[in-house]
This record gives sequence, structure tokens and C-alpha cells, in this order.
Amino acid sequence: MTAPDAALPTSFRAVRTHVVDGRTESRLEALTLDELSPGEVVIRNRYAGVNFKDCLSLHGKAKIITGFPRVAGIELVGDVLHSDAAGIAPGQTVLVHGFQTGIAFDGAFSEVVRVPAAHVHALPAGLTPLECATLGVPAFTAAMALERFQMEGLRPDSGPVAITGAGGAVALMAMGILARTGHQVVAITRRMEQADALRAAGASEVLDASELLAAPPRALEKPRFAAAIDNVGGPMLSWLLRSTQDQGCVACVGNAASNSFDGSVLPFIMRSVKLVGIVANAPWEQRHRLWARLGSDWKPDVERIIPQLSFITLDELLPFSEAQLAGRNSGRALLRFDTP
Repeated sequence: MTAPDAALPTSFRAVRTHVVDGRTESRLEALTLDELSPGEVVIRNRYAGVNFKDCLSLHGKAKIITGFPRVAGIELVGDVLHSDAAGIAPGQTVLVHGFQTGIAFDGAFSEVVRVPAAHVHALPAGLTPLECATLGVPAFTAAMALERFQMEGLRPDSGPVAITGAGGAVALMAMGILARTGHQVVAITRRMEQADALRAAGASEVLDASELLAAPPRALEKPRFAAAIDNVGGPMLSWLLRSTQDQGCVACVGNAASNSFDGSVLPFIMRSVKLVGIVANAPWEQRHRLWARLGSDWKPDVERIIPQLSFITLDELLPFSEAQLAGRNSGRALLRFDTP
């Protein structure tokens, strides 16, 4: 099925990233479909998640984008305007994330997006468009970590699960999902002024990261956690590994503090601790399985997330992303588009 050509806009606004004289520059522009990377499906955007990775891309703080110019943004929820692919119909609400969206293909920071049909996921059952966008890549990442923990034998009675970088979007979603599934959650943050909000989001305990890391490190710390989700890297990841229980598992999902960490083999030898990496660009079988759970038995209480949800416009994206990189934002941010 295809939409009439008249339904396709002649131009639309997007934030596009360029390299000019060796410097990365992003700016708000008027584009046409012909200026976007190829794809069989044209989508009118509703919501785009604004992730730390996107902010790095916009300001050239990491080598993420593989070709320029590029519309960044790794995830979106929107409505199909035109489709040349079987099984994807105009008017259908869809989700797109991963598959190098916003990296090798033009992505979500645009009023209209064109994507390959192989990258399109129907709106998961049990979720409204806003709920799906609110959960997005952060919740999918947390769900991947929980599934891996369960493969390693984690149960709600195994012990508490630690989450670092607790003011961020992945941690926020992880707290909601783990609380929904009956796990005790320990939030670790440098922003103790957010402790009440973190408890409201699902944490049963909040620890001050600064105090934990200020103590002289030992070869092994007191075994506190059955599992942990680390968004930070660096010294915090080292501390988590030393503080994990026998047979415990630490999922590394982010590097907000550092790409590296100092550590020893003792947690692995003495306690059989496992360190696993999580990347949200999962195969389709896992995508379908986890999004089905996020719309059903793993669906967090979205009402508890809403207070930490921020909405911004395309005009606000660049200054917001600068503040995000400077650590002045917390919670989950969505770029919201006015749709007819």
C-alpha cells in the first residue's frame, strides 16, 4: 500500500549535523525527502528520544556518526505517511531504533523521517505512542539487562540490584522495570538531592556515589548486590565488581564517566562474578520478545516516570543537548513534534 504523493510534505525541519573545516556543526534546516538517506518507508515523527549518545553526536564529542551530513537521533515513534513495503501501511504507528539509525542512516531529529522497511517495528501491543516513546531505548536496554540476569539465575529473592547513574534515563526505566518484577532496587547517584524522586521511581534505597568512592578501595568489598546495571564506567564499575555477591552479574550499559576502569581478577576468581556488555541494537527475535514484555508483565508504572519526563522542541534541541553533556539534565527527554 502507498499513500498518495500529495500526502508527502515538500519540505520539513530537521537538525542536521555537518563537518565544516574539520569541526562538527549541527543546525536547524529545511530539508526535502530527496536529502534524506534512502528507505521504503516515510514517517511523520511524533516523538524522538534524546539520549546521551545523541548529544555526543550533535556536538562531535565522540566518533559516532559514520557519514556526513547526517540527521542524528537513534529512536523515534511516528506514523507512516508512505510505504513501498508489504506489511507496513500508511497510518500505522511504528517504532524505529537501532540498525545504525542516526549514525549511518538519517535519524529521528526531523519532522519527517525516511527509513528502510527492515528497520521498522509496529507499535508494541499494550503501549500507547507516548508510552512507547517514554520507554524507548532506555527501557529496552534495561530489559536486555534483566533478561540476561535471569539467564544467569537472578530471582527477586536473590538480593538487591544496584543501578548507577541513577538520575539518567536508563536507570529510571530500570528502576521501574525491576520494581514491577519484584526486585529490590538500590539506586546509586552523586545527586542525593534527587533521593526522594528516585524512591518514587522505584528505588528502595539510595546510596551516595561520592561517599562510596571516597573510601580507600579494597581488593574485595562487602558483597552487597546480586546484580548491577552500570551506566557510568570508571571507578564506579570497579567498585560494583568488588561489591557483587557470589555468582552475581554486572551489566555494563554506559560510559558516562569513562570508557575504561581499573580492576583486578579477584571478583571473577573469588566470587565468580560475571561482567557482560549490553547494546540495544538487538536481533529481531529479541526485539519482539522484549517489547512484548515491556507492553505487558514488564511494563513499568509510567505514571511514576512522568514526573521525570521532559519535553522539548526542535528549536530547543541544541541548547538542551549541550546542557545534557554538561550534566545539568536528568531523567528522560523527548523531542515532541506537533502532528496533525
